[in-house]
Amino acid sequence: MERREWKREASNGLGKIYNVLWQEESLEKKGILFVLHGMQGHIGKYRYLFEYMAKQGYVVCGMDIQGHGKSANIPGYFGDNSGWESIIHDIHRSLLQIKKWFPNLPIFLFGHSMGSFLARDYAARYGEDLKGLLLSGTAGGSPLLLPVQGYIAVQKKLRGAKDDALKESILLAKYFNRHIRNPKSLSAWICTKEEVSQANTRDPLAVGFTLGAYADLLAALERVNEYAEIKKLKDIPCFLFSGGADPVGEYGKGPASLYAMLKQLGNPKLKLHIFPKLRHEVLNEEVRPILLQEMTAFMEELRQERN
Repeated sequence: MERREWKREASNGLGKIYNVLWQEESLEKKGILFVLHGMQGHIGKYRYLFEYMAKQGYVVCGMDIQGHGKSANIPGYFGDNSGWESIIHDIHRSLLQIKKWFPNLPIFLFGHSMGSFLARDYAARYGEDLKGLLLSGTAGGSPLLLPVQGYIAVQKKLRGAKDDALKESILLAKYFNRHIRNPKSLSAWICTKEEVSQANTRDPLAVGFTLGAYADLLAALERVNEYAEIKKLKDIPCFLFSGGADPVGEYGKGPASLYAMLKQLGNPKLKLHIFPKLRHEVLNEEVRPILLQEMTAFMEELRQERN
């Protein structure tokens, strides 16, 4: 199996962005799957997904988002100006390169959590280039969003955009743990498997978040949940999956509301799977084999429609 790595100058000039691509060279290629990881994560956490999908005949690729993993030019920081926008540009530039290497293949975009917000934002702009969206642990709007944005804006002004937001991250983790009886750690909300939650804290490539990144993320979350932005996804087939005990998606309400809006808009191909009692990283739960099969079936059906 070929594993290709490269770095490209970040679109905002802040260092370089790490990219990786896997393919099973002996197989005829079915399509391209581009993977976007979550907040404070990195693409290396999805090795199982790269290996599995490559063995199904897909070219699987992704990148460490600016401020993360091997692209942590400034850990947990997107950039001085328009940080989120620069990430969208980084994704686009990476996909343009991959399309040159593998022309005429349908492109599927997978995003988890923050990566799902990036995927939705990217699809709203470049949807004509995509065959389908696969969204894990996505979220809808929240009445808490505006007051939290206001708090972060004040702290950012007082402390600076690059200041470590550890205190805010702890408060967020406690909030996400609020319905877990006697959580064993601040990361308990991530997965019902304690070893998965603990692995996040021990990961040498994990990063903290800055106030600037929180501000960028919250603004993006507000935008992608506007009706006008969701309407831009009405023609893009979409598979949404989440844990029923995932606090990011308000325990299934977020992905379900997005699904309902897309269905009302006449989206041609929609699938929603909420896994009861499972938490945020549903692909790291016991249902992983089932979910990988569902993801493959979703893409295969769309690929067959193309032919």
